[in-house]
Order: sequence, then structure tokens, then C-alpha cells
Amino acid sequence: MKTLQLYLCLSICMAIISCSSDDSDSNSGDLTSVESNPQEETVLEASLVSKGISVRGAERKAGTPPTPNGNISFTLENNENQSAFLNSGFDIDFNAPDSYAGAYLQIKSGEETAADYLDIPRDALFRSASNNKRFLKSGKEDEGEFGFDVDFSNDIPPGKFCYIICIYDDNGNISNPVEVCVEVEAWGGNINFAGDWNYTKQIENDNTTISLGEEECDNFTRTISCTDSTESVTVDKDYCTIIDSLIITFNEDGTYEYTTKDRNTRIDFNATQDACSAVYTSEEKETYMSKGKWAYDEEEKKLTLVEFEYIIRNETTQEVEEGLEEDGDLVFDGTITLSGSEFTLKEVYTDGDETESYEYFFEKR
Repeated sequence: MKTLQLYLCLSICMAIISCSSDDSDSNSGDLTSVESNPQEETVLEASLVSKGISVRGAERKAGTPPTPNGNISFTLENNENQSAFLNSGFDIDFNAPDSYAGAYLQIKSGEETAADYLDIPRDALFRSASNNKRFLKSGKEDEGEFGFDVDFSNDIPPGKFCYIICIYDDNGNISNPVEVCVEVEAWGGNINFAGDWNYTKQIENDNTTISLGEEECDNFTRTISCTDSTESVTVDKDYCTIIDSLIITFNEDGTYEYTTKDRNTRIDFNATQDACSAVYTSEEKETYMSKGKWAYDEEEKKLTLVEFEYIIRNETTQEVEEGLEEDGDLVFDGTITLSGSEFTLKEVYTDGDETESYEYFFEKR
């Protein structure tokens, strides 16, 4: 009997150890693969989507756009499947010649084409695509690159549709149309993100690592003329920052918030001219708080953050700036890796032949 009891005890212990090992594996393995949300696979009616979209400064017209002749051309930054977001919408970024005067945008879904379209003139609050926010980065100037925001009303649910876009000039030339399909993502989507995460480091262009608490400076080089001589000073860093902490919280309902505390300094232009040597401003401390919503693309394993509210507090001067973005502001849109204890965000920017990549690393708190 004692032998049997000992055998049973050992069996139970082995089972506990086995289960514990399985749980550990499930917490540390790849957690990026989750089932698709069936709502996002619904084909939306073209008329519903068309009524629910808007572009600032655009004119809605009945019928179909004028017939193209192909005598002007453009290229979209993203001409494959694109993501859009509830109550927010999506961006259309493209490269166009100086002669372009506007764009036509029409919604299509399956075999149905909307009975109206948007005529979007060039001066209708067009923005440079470089105005997009970048996660922990500043935007860049991209010559010849333009875009506009397509905003959603509350009536557009998760699902799929397509749009047709072409551009035109003032001489009656209209480009060949390009069709792009869009998936409206539901907020949230992968509950494995839920919780608090600490930022630890970033890797730029796969070769430069900047850890938490380490100074990062831009690589902008410029020459400043001295005040009292014909000499000049060449400055190879214009702005430097140190991130002391970044904590981001993902909630299962699709909301997020993060707080960044950093220190920064920049070149003092006038003082540099007078001293005829590089002089930097005193270090300033800043806190940035962002609130918004997140969405996960199950097929592409991509994470998107859309900011709806922010607060910037200068801890040195105690100045505070607050902002609300009714239609949301795209903060991050890139691929991820995710395990139970850590995850990474990776975003890639392409400008002609030049490509930049940024990978951000986080650990579970």
C-alpha cells in the first residue's frame, strides 16, 4: 500500500511539474497569432461607407468622376490592403508632380460603386505626408509627397470596402484610377497585450541601440556663422533627448495610455554665434501623456495606436499644453512580436531609395 501511495504521490508531482512547464511555455511563446474578428470580414455597402466618409475641403458630387486620359501619373505610398479605424478613418499618402490640382475619390464594395464621389482640390487643406506623428520620433520632410485624411462618421462599422482614386491637373488631364481595398479594424483584438509595459530600448536601422536613460541626438548637420568674425561653427547635433521612463498600458476594451518622461536640450543659435562655438540650452524636463485606442491586425500581425488626447507638461517651466483630436492622430502603425513577458514594435519608413527602421522593446511590469 505504501508503495502505491508513493507512486501516486510521484505521479501527481510530475503532473504538477508538467502543467507548470506547459503554462510557462504558453506565457513565453509567440502570442501574435489570434483568431480574426468575424466583424472585420463583413463586406460593407458602398453607399453606407460613402455617406460616412469626409475629407476637409472636399466637394461631394453625384455620379462618377470624369473619364481619365492617363496623361498625368502618381504613385500611392500604399496600394495594397490598407487598414482603417472606427470613428477615425485612414490616410491616403501619395507622390505627385507639381502640376497636380486635385484628386477624385469614390467608394466601391464588391460589384457596387457608390452613386457619388469626392472632388478634393489641392488647396483643400492638403497636408504633407511628413506631418504624421512617429512613435517617439519627429516627422520628416518628404519632397513631392502629399496626402489627406479620410475621416469616418460613427455609422461605419468594422468590415471591408475599396476606394478608387485618381488625380488631375488644371489642363484637363486625369490619371488612370488606382483601386485599394480597406479593412476597418475593430478596437483591441489581441487580449495578450492587456497590462502595463515598460520601455527598455530601441534599435535604429538594425544596428544602433539606444537604451533607456541613454542620450539620443539627431544627425542634422548645419553651419552657423560667428557674430564678430568671418569664421563659422559646424554643428553635427541640433537636438538631443534622454528618455527616463515610458510606461504604456493596453486595456482589453481597446483603449491605451502611455506616459513618457524625458530630458532634452537643443543648440542655442544666438549664443553659438556670439561664442563662435557650439552652445546648448539648459536641460529641460518634459512629461508627455497620450490617450487613445489600439487595434490589432490578426493577418498582418500589426499594431496601430491612434491618439485622441494628449497632455505635454514642461516640468522645468511648468507650462502645460493639452490637445484633443476628434478624428484621432496616427501615432504608431507597424509589426510586432509578443510573448508573455516582452514585446517589440517595429516601424519602417521609406523615402525613395532610403529606408529607416525603428524597433522599440518593452517588458511586462
